[in-house]
Amino acid sequence: MAGTSRGNGYKRRMDEPTKVSFPRRAAAKARTRQRIEEAARRLFVTLGYADATMAAIAEAADIHITTLFTHFASKRDLAAAIAVTAGTRFEAVVATHRAQGVPVLTFWRNQVVRLAHAYERDGDGQINLGRALAGEPELLPVWYGHQRLQIALMTDYIADELGVDPAQDRRPQMAAAMLVAGGRMAFDAWVESGRAGDLVAENERLLDAAEAVLVGGLPLVRRAGI
Repeated sequence: MAGTSRGNGYKRRMDEPTKVSFPRRAAAKARTRQRIEEAARRLFVTLGYADATMAAIAEAADIHITTLFTHFASKRDLAAAIAVTAGTRFEAVVATHRAQGVPVLTFWRNQVVRLAHAYERDGDGQINLGRALAGEPELLPVWYGHQRLQIALMTDYIADELGVDPAQDRRPQMAAAMLVAGGRMAFDAWVESGRAGDLVAENERLLDAAEAVLVGGLPLVRRAGI
C-alpha cells in the first residue's frame, strides 16, 4: 500500500505542468515594449496619429516590423497601451499624494497647472498626442477609458477625504467629473483659439470656479497652496 501511495504521488507530480520562469526574457520583452511605446509617442507627436504608420514606428524603435506586431496587433492597440501606461503613472501619483495626506483640491490644482505649463512649453507635441487620443474616431473608446480612470481615481480620493462610501454617496463622483471636465474645457478653448491667451491663468480661473462650487456644497479642504 505504501508503495502504491508513493507511486500515485509521484504520478501526480509528473502530471503537473512544469512552470519555468525566464526573468531575463520577460525583462527584455518589457524593455522592447517600452521602446516601442516611446517611438510611437514621438511619431504621434511629430506626424499625428493617422500618418504614423506601423512600419515607421518599427523603424523608429529600431526593431523589425514582425517584432512590432508580436507585441501589438494594431496601431490602435499601441495607442491603447500608451494610454494605459499614462493611467498607471497617474494612479501611482494619486496613491502617493493620498498617502501623504495632500488635500484633493490641492493635488488636482498642482497637476492641472503642471500640465498647463507643459502644454505651453511643448504645445505642438502635447496637442498632437492629446488629439491622437481624443480626436481619432477609432480611439474614442481608448480616450473615454482613460477619462473614466481619471474620474474613478479622483472619486476615491474625494470620497476618502469626505469619509463617505462612493457606492452610496454620488457626490464624490460628481465632483470628480467636474474637476476632470474643467481641465479639459480650458485645454479645448486654448487650442480652438489658436493657443491665444494664458493657458495656466485660464486653468486657474476654472479651478477657482470649480472649487467655489465644490467647497460650497462639500466639506472639502480649500487648496493649501501650490
